[in-house]
Formats: sequence, structure tokens, C-alpha cells
Amino acid sequence: MTFPSEADEVFCYLHALDQKSDIFGHLPMAAYVVRTDGVVIWYNARAAELWGRKPAVGDTDERFCGAHTLFRPDGSHMAHCDTPVALALSTGVSVHEEEVIIGRPDGSRVHVSVHIDPIRNPSDGRIIGVVNYFIDLTERKRQEMEREQLLREAQTRSAELQEAREELESKVEQRTIAVRHLSSRLMSAQDEQSRRIARELHDSIGQYLSALGMGLTQLEKANGAKSAETLAECRELLGRCMNETRSLSYLLHPPLLDEVGFASAAKNYVEEFARRSGIESDISLELPSRLPPNTEILLFRVLQESLTNIHRHSGSSRAKIRAGIEGEKVSLEIRDYGRGISQEMLESFKTTGNGVGVGLAGIRERLREVNGKLDLSSSGAGTILRVSLPVTDTRESSRTSAAAVH
Repeated sequence: MTFPSEADEVFCYLHALDQKSDIFGHLPMAAYVVRTDGVVIWYNARAAELWGRKPAVGDTDERFCGAHTLFRPDGSHMAHCDTPVALALSTGVSVHEEEVIIGRPDGSRVHVSVHIDPIRNPSDGRIIGVVNYFIDLTERKRQEMEREQLLREAQTRSAELQEAREELESKVEQRTIAVRHLSSRLMSAQDEQSRRIARELHDSIGQYLSALGMGLTQLEKANGAKSAETLAECRELLGRCMNETRSLSYLLHPPLLDEVGFASAAKNYVEEFARRSGIESDISLELPSRLPPNTEILLFRVLQESLTNIHRHSGSSRAKIRAGIEGEKVSLEIRDYGRGISQEMLESFKTTGNGVGVGLAGIRERLREVNGKLDLSSSGAGTILRVSLPVTDTRESSRTSAAAVH
């Protein structure tokens, strides 16, 4: 029995292929066929276009690949004997979607994806060659590189923007802290100024008015009835002046706050407020005799601001004041039963600190300075203001106060 030679077998394959040469010649993908010895025996126009040359068919120097040079995807040189075609010929295993880079004679390079299938003898299955279809990936690779470059640029830009944002946020936070410290110092200075003016009113002007009253009494005794009438009018005006001076001094900084503490000063202030405003006031303070001085001043300012707002804006005829110690915090709650605050103003205050006057905004900043908290809620049934702030050992404060009194 005579077997056909390998050349005859490949010839038969090529003859069958030649019947379809018009079809293969116009395929968008490149294709070529090699024998088992790696010699190129057929290729189409697209293959020559990608190779950048037209190798001589059947030339034994043109083995395994029509290109002069091949490279791996990482750019390293690939020997022709190590090409996917050579491996497919030696193993008989098909290769699909493996990337290689073709080096053209003009120095340019083309990325391709190869698809290699063995050609077998139909009768006994022997490998008689392989056919390689390869697709140009150059444009796709270029687009991928552009996308990667754009992605790297976007990531770099994003990192720069994030860094700039963090820097801006840090600066804003620093400025905010600085403003809060300044606000706290300004309010502390205001408290000290109020205390000084109150003392001046009480110690200086008050004494002068008292001396003037005693002088008027002496004049009243020394003159007649007509002069007595004029002096009586002067005395009445003097009495009003003294009352107003005392009231102004008390409103600026009640002496009881320094002398006996917040609880006593607050009760006295609420009683005077009820008398002057006509607003019924219910006060209950479950507090030690003394608290830290700064805490007492802050609580008193909250009380003053809240009662002033109730008198000016709420239309309420009643006010309720409650205070007590809750764990390591002291709390103060002031409630009215008036028309309430609109939800727009309330939301503005909660988000921006504006909308309800500078007094409460300033108090909130002072509370933040000492890790305190202000809550404001309101409805048609009235408004509730509640503050809480950390407090040191009240027993120690009480002992210190008692020692100072004795």
C-alpha cells in the first residue's frame, strides 16, 4: 500500500483551499498555512499587509512565520522556533487568542491575536501542517492605552482634588475653631465688662445717688412748705433713678451670682422677671449650692436670653424653668407656651446657627467651646430650649465655695 507524501497531502489541502481563495483573499482577518517543517506555503493579502512584506512561498528560510521578527506581549524577542505556530506543529494543540507582536521591516509594530488549528490527514489523523488566522489588535491596544492613560490622569487628578479638598476642609476647620475661640473670648470679655459696669453702677453711681438722697432730706427739713413740695418731687425722681440703676446693675451682672451662686441668683432673677413682665414663672432647680464659676455664668446667660425671648417674641403667659445634675452633666430647660418658632427658622438655626437672633447663636458657640450642647424644639404649643454641659465635681465646688464664705 502506498501512502501519499506530506507534500502531496498539503497540496491536496491547498487545492481545496484554492477553491475558496477568492473568499479567503478578501477576509478581514489575515491567514496563512505552513507545512510540518514550518515552511509557508500560502498566505492571503491581509497577512502580507500586517507583516509589511510578501515572503516567498516555499522558501525554507521563511519558516514558521512570514514576519522577520516577533515579540511577546511584554516586548521581549520571540525566536521563530518558539512561536505559537511552531508549538502547535510540535504538540498538535490548537491555539486561540494568544497575543504576539509583529515587527515590520519599517520598524513599526503590530499587535495581533493568533488562532492556530492543526491540519490533519483525514485518513490517519496525522498533522500535516497548521493554518494561522490572526487579527489586528493595534487599534484596540491604542485605545486601551489611551483609556489607561486617561484613567491614570483621572486618578491623579482625583487624588489632587481630594488632597486640595482635605486641605481646604482643614483650613475651614481651623478657621471655624479660631472663630469659635474668638466668639468665646468676646463673650467672656462681654461678661467681664458687664460685671465691671454693674459694680461701677452699684459702688459708684449708687453711692452718689444715696448721698444725694441724704442731702435732699436735710434740705427738706430746713426749708418751708413750698420748697418741701419741690424737694419731694426731686426725691421721687431720685428714687426712680436709684431703682433703675439697681435694676440695670442686676441685669448686667447680678451680685448674687458671685456671692451665692447660680441657683440663688436664678431664683431671684426669675422672680424679678415675673414681677416686671407679668409672665407667670415656675422654677425648680435641683442643683448644689455652687457650680464652677464659668458654668454658672454660662447657665445664667442662657436663662437671661431665654426669658428675654419669651417676653419679646413668644406671647406666652407662662414659663417653666428646670435644672438638675444628670451624671457628669448639668442641664437647664426653659419652656414657654406661646406661638412657637416657624420650622423654617428652626431648621435654619439647626443647620447654620442663624434665624433666631445672635443671642442664642452666641450661646451655642460658647457651649461648643466647653463640649456642651443646645437643643431647641418648637411647635404651636410652645418652645423648649434645653442645654447641657459637662460639670466638674460639684461637691468640690461646694466645699470651695463654703471655704471662701467662711
